[in-house]
Amino acid sequence: MRTILIVDDNKLNLATARTVLSKEYKVIPVMKGQQALTYLENGVCDLILLDIKMPEMDGFEVLNRIRGMEQCRSIPVIFLTADNDPETEARCFSEGAVDFITKPFVPEVMLSQISRVFEK
Repeated sequence: MRTILIVDDNKLNLATARTVLSKEYKVIPVMKGQQALTYLENGVCDLILLDIKMPEMDGFEVLNRIRGMEQCRSIPVIFLTADNDPETEARCFSEGAVDFITKPFVPEVMLSQISRVFEK
């Protein structure tokens, strides 16, 4: 079973994503970027769903640090965002994300986007 690390500071978003994904994937939910980095020091995952706007450390900084970890460089990252600004979308891709999912989540869309990443 594939493992997905979900990083979002909103408990409802984490619960929703976990409910949608836990039928097909092992889900590791964390609420802070630092928690994700700590998990990745010893844990493994096949995909990271990463919220952009979080306190303390935003998703772009978390992604930058993940890419600095040798064992994590090739893990695909999908950004989670409520922001539908084209500049944010462009930055997601330029920072190295493979896709982004808009909030609030549409379960069928989320599952489709994740399955496309795993098909590659």
